[in-house]
Amino acid sequence: MNAPSSLPPSAFTSNASDGRRLAPWVRVAAGVAAFAALVFSRDVAVPLFAAILLALALSPLCSAMVHAGLPRGLAALLAVAILLGSVAGTIYVIRGPLLGLLARAPDIIRDAHHEVMDMTNGAERAPARTARTRTEEQQAVLSMLTPVAAGLSRSLLGAGTAVVLCFFILTSGSGVGRAVLVAVRGKPERRSWLRVCSAIRQQVARYLRVVTAINIVFGIATGALLWALGVKDAAAYGVIAGLFNFVPILGALVSAALILAGTFAEHGMTSMTFLPLLCFLLLHITEGQFITPMLLGRKLLLNPLVVILGLLIGASAWGIGGAFLSVPILTALKIAADAHPGWRRWGQVLGRGAIGDQTGLPQVAPGRPIVRA
Repeated sequence: MNAPSSLPPSAFTSNASDGRRLAPWVRVAAGVAAFAALVFSRDVAVPLFAAILLALALSPLCSAMVHAGLPRGLAALLAVAILLGSVAGTIYVIRGPLLGLLARAPDIIRDAHHEVMDMTNGAERAPARTARTRTEEQQAVLSMLTPVAAGLSRSLLGAGTAVVLCFFILTSGSGVGRAVLVAVRGKPERRSWLRVCSAIRQQVARYLRVVTAINIVFGIATGALLWALGVKDAAAYGVIAGLFNFVPILGALVSAALILAGTFAEHGMTSMTFLPLLCFLLLHITEGQFITPMLLGRKLLLNPLVVILGLLIGASAWGIGGAFLSVPILTALKIAADAHPGWRRWGQVLGRGAIGDQTGLPQVAPGRPIVRA
């Protein structure tokens, strides 16, 4: 027969209350540890988040094929194949301008470097500059292009990893998510959380699709505008402008700098050098201030300070991939915070605008977040 416990009942009550007080701090510590692990594991975090965003954007297409009778694995494979085919087709169509721009890249860098040196050191340094041997110039250009090539190869490897992860998320991601929800939530809360997760997925998917369509049209418009102005390899600049338009504020500055460098290498310091730049800036202002707000709505706006901080943190932690992913991640967090009644105050930290709960269940209202320069 076991001996009775010598501890008074108040001791068990005290231990239980201490455990309840420590539980929030344990969750905070676990969240900080997970965040630190993601920040310091660029090669894992960037492909993972990119795969999640791709899966969210492709999930409606995959679900439509599943409802049509295709197995989920085949539907996911077809959705990924459509994505890869679209990217490959775009690259094939504009392969000439892209290769031309890449071939002129050393000349563009060298001419821009020479112009900067002339403006910095004065005209008296020009003879010294022209006296440099061709070998020295090639070495200087090579030293500038080597980090770009290394970053491009890493980006291609990360993109391939993201596509593979996207396929597996489309195949079995929803089942894993439901299993995790069953494991961490009780039955009374499970239905509400399923509604929240479904609303978040639909909102983020629509946001990604609309923003992608806007940036594709913006790239085409940029290429057509520069072609009308007689800029060489205008289609390549259009692709660059559409791609960097995913990065608010900083992306437009990078595109403008590349267009200015290319037109300077082509025409020198003339009025034609700045005309394409001014036209591009007018097109970007029109897109960012009128077209995009009209399509996405003005109800939810991310705080510009939060956007800049997100860009800086993402770029410093994960490089160029983090700069591209920072705003979609902030948008997803904003939608998630507004969709859950207990998190809406944190949604207000990310940006103004609140989502009303009219049915008693967590849901996402029709408003879409928008961030533009």
